[in-house]
Amino acid sequence: MFKKIAMAAALFVAACAAPYDLPADDRAAISTRITNFERAFSKGDTNGIIGVVPPRMIQSIAAKGGISETVLRREMAKSARRATQKVKVLSFGMALDQATFLTTPSGRPYGLIPTQTRIQAPSGLTVQSNNSTLTVEDGGEWYLIRVDDAGQIELLREVYPDFQGVSFPKGTSKVIQ
Repeated sequence: MFKKIAMAAALFVAACAAPYDLPADDRAAISTRITNFERAFSKGDTNGIIGVVPPRMIQSIAAKGGISETVLRREMAKSARRATQKVKVLSFGMALDQATFLTTPSGRPYGLIPTQTRIQAPSGLTVQSNNSTLTVEDGGEWYLIRVDDAGQIELLREVYPDFQGVSFPKGTSKVIQ
């Protein structure tokens, strides 16, 4: 009996993080999405920054807030603009060549892309963040999602229930010289 339980547990764990061989056309689509996002982030193009968020997540946030998606996108752009005006982006990059691609227990492919951001705060301090960006396919398009924030992960799991039980790496931030 114990052997059967151990085998079932091992199969469950394997199913939660099954490796995924990403097709070349998907890799190219993700690469283009990353390039466009990096360009938007570096230039402070808030519409470009918001454009990487899956429509389902936008729809969910708008519905919870009782506002239209158009109003939500406008407010998100304003918020992003305020946040990026206060800091200087020194560097930003996602390492697609170092990404790990897996599938959820239900078989949805996703990737975790190492991401590094260096900013200079108004005080002059330089902060470096190392985390992972989730890439997920929805409706034939690949999107990028921050997964270093508990609220963001909660929303992700509400919108994409197949991510229940999937763990995400913890990010780090440190002041550097």
